Amino acid sequence: MKLPASKSEPVEHARAFKVQRYALAASIILGPLSVALFVYSWPAGLLRQAVQASAQAGSVGNMLHFIGGIAASFFLPVGYLGMSLLSMRRAPWLATLCAALSLVGWIPWAALMGIDALGYDITLTGSTPQLAALWAHFNSDTIMTIYLLIYALGHMLSSVLIGLMLARLRLIPIWAGWAFALSRPLKIFLFVPSPLLAARSVLTFLIFVLWIGGALPAAFAMLTNKDLVPPLNRGGERERA
Repeated sequence: MKLPASKSEPVEHARAFKVQRYALAASIILGPLSVALFVYSWPAGLLRQAVQASAQAGSVGNMLHFIGGIAASFFLPVGYLGMSLLSMRRAPWLATLCAALSLVGWIPWAALMGIDALGYDITLTGSTPQLAALWAHFNSDTIMTIYLLIYALGHMLSSVLIGLMLARLRLIPIWAGWAFALSRPLKIFLFVPSPLLAARSVLTFLIFVLWIGGALPAAFAMLTNKDLVPPLNRGGERERA
């Protein structure tokens, strides 16, 4: 027997759904912005040398670095999950794959923050050859390497698939989809040894421009896309899950 629904129930559903939209849209934008704070708060060229970077950054730089890193560990999985949900009705299996890759790819970010945290602790206590060797061992041990590989493959594949999927379904402009999709593979060139710090800085800036430029239309689509609105039932009310 179907119980009669309260008159206030559709209103509560609409309010909850609106809050969800705003939270997901905010996460889509705040994710890359948090990473930008994380990257630019430490000296250029020392991001993968945590002991030296934390020593040069000073108290303010280190505080901003870890604020950005911790914030990104929450915003990135949620934001990428939201972008995957945008396509759930039109391409459910591809959207599900993107959501899975997003969560698998971004969850290790929090664990990888331990590398920077250890470098900062070594700076506070006073760096010694033994502590520097400990950091180098921790940075390259099996557990951190597994996390790094999962992170690299997962977040790169999910970014490419999400960007192309949203562009193909016309949920965001084609240029935005390609910008978002290309922003992650371009990171590979940052790991190519190069003495030109200026070139690496330009490439880093370009990556953030593409990433944020692609995320902005996706956040807007999260707020306006009618595919996320529950369809009307025969009585003219929104269908409830």
